[in-house]
Amino acid sequence: MPTLPELLSESKLDIQEISKYFNDLLSNAIQRVNTHFSPQRLSKRTRHVEPLPIDKRQLSSYRTRIGTMLEYALSTEMNAIVKEKYKGNYLLTFATAHEYPDFYFRDHTLTLLLRIEMKAVDAESDEQAARFSTPTLSIDANKDMLLLIGWEWRDLEQSGEIIGEFPYIFAGVILPAGEIAKERDVRLEITKGKIEGAKVLVYSEKKKEFVPDPGNYGKLWRIIHQSRLNAEDLSDTIRRFKNFLEEVDKHSPRNRLGDKNDRN
Repeated sequence: MPTLPELLSESKLDIQEISKYFNDLLSNAIQRVNTHFSPQRLSKRTRHVEPLPIDKRQLSSYRTRIGTMLEYALSTEMNAIVKEKYKGNYLLTFATAHEYPDFYFRDHTLTLLLRIEMKAVDAESDEQAARFSTPTLSIDANKDMLLLIGWEWRDLEQSGEIIGEFPYIFAGVILPAGEIAKERDVRLEITKGKIEGAKVLVYSEKKKEFVPDPGNYGKLWRIIHQSRLNAEDLSDTIRRFKNFLEEVDKHSPRNRLGDKNDRN
């Protein structure tokens, strides 16, 4: 595989090859987070002693918080690995405003090279809140990548006794964001929706007119339309995205990818 400097020196970036490089980087970062950061910094006592929130709003809040902490930890480890390998020639920086994307990959002069958006999915979540709804026109298909992780609570043992639990990342992948957006918009077309600028519109049979999307656009388990799950023309990127969803479902109480009620 080409080195990162070689990949970034091309006049036209090959986002597919760059994504493959960053997947290796992500795999190493996940191992570091699961081994050190998460059990040491995000651990808690067992649920009998420190129960998790059960109110829907609190559930959403704590999952967002855990996702943010994992986002911080993963990006910090990825930045450290790149720094070690390339002696500070590259930086993975946070977005300083609440905006798309979450991270900017820069050279030592802070010149923008790549952009990364991250989504963290709790395997126990039944609300399917994770979504990639960034307007298609805001995505740079040559520079943007989507980082996805699936996490669950794992027991924390000490001297053979379970003393608590911590968030453990069991799946992770980095994909070209443009291809995910393209498949997302194929689904919208199949369901007779349309895009006008940054607006996503769906047809209301009740009102007999197009209305703003009610919030389903970009939900991870809805990006691939049910009719295309086994389509022969799925790109390698979409197949890897599907594999990620299937892996999350293996750890989930429900098979969300195969649940038609969740995908209509």
